[in-house]
Amino acid sequence: MLRFVIRRILVLIPTLFVISAVSFVIIQLPPGDAVTRYLERLTEDSRLTDAQMEQLEALRKSYGLDRPMIVQYFVWLGKALRGNFGYSFEWRTPVSKILPERLMLTLIVTFAAILFSWAVAFPIGFYSAIKQHTVGDYAFTLIGFLGLAIPGFMLALLTLYVLWEWFGFSYGGLFSYEYVYVPW
Repeated sequence: MLRFVIRRILVLIPTLFVISAVSFVIIQLPPGDAVTRYLERLTEDSRLTDAQMEQLEALRKSYGLDRPMIVQYFVWLGKALRGNFGYSFEWRTPVSKILPERLMLTLIVTFAAILFSWAVAFPIGFYSAIKQHTVGDYAFTLIGFLGLAIPGFMLALLTLYVLWEWFGFSYGGLFSYEYVYVPW
């Protein structure tokens, strides 16, 4: 048992490292950086002044964005391993304060999705096992293949639309109360 756990941990650590590195590179690929986007949002599409350009360079230097990407990644990784995930320009607070709230919501949605899929899949699986080669078995198999073929984001959008149109329930806009009743 202990060997099994050790093997899993030895696989988990490199996997997490690769996922974090690939995610970091993907985030860095678009032109500009977080400081540039933040200042552009502040100026509302007008041209940056010389003072703002100096402020931009000072912020880049203070956040280490003037360094090569590989150095930025390992600095970020070192801070993340100590629990410092950076600062959110959007919410103007450290990410470590936002993370528990968002993580709890993610866990709730994930747990609900797992319960729903089990509640649907187990009865269908039992029915298909007991009533093999019947019309119901073929219908459930067809629905299952369609479910696998439809992209997840499209199914999510369709679900949001059906919930809103038929039941008047808005699952989206969890943090934007002013947009709950805006028409689709």
